[in-house]
Amino acid sequence: MILPEQLKIGDTIGIVAPSNPIVGDNIEELKKAKQIVEEKGFKVKFSKNIYANTLRL
Repeated sequence: MILPEQLKIGDTIGIVAPSNPIVGDNIEELKKAKQIVEEKGFKVKFSKNIYANTLRL
């Protein structure tokens, strides 16, 4: 088994694929979660389509 290195303060955490569209109150929840993670010393990067609300097949 390959184990990645433990995250270190200053590392970037990417958010790529939410299970549901980010709309309404969820936008504020996502911003708050980002703030909490950043307060712990990490960087947060969202994918370019994090707020896309349509399903493409």
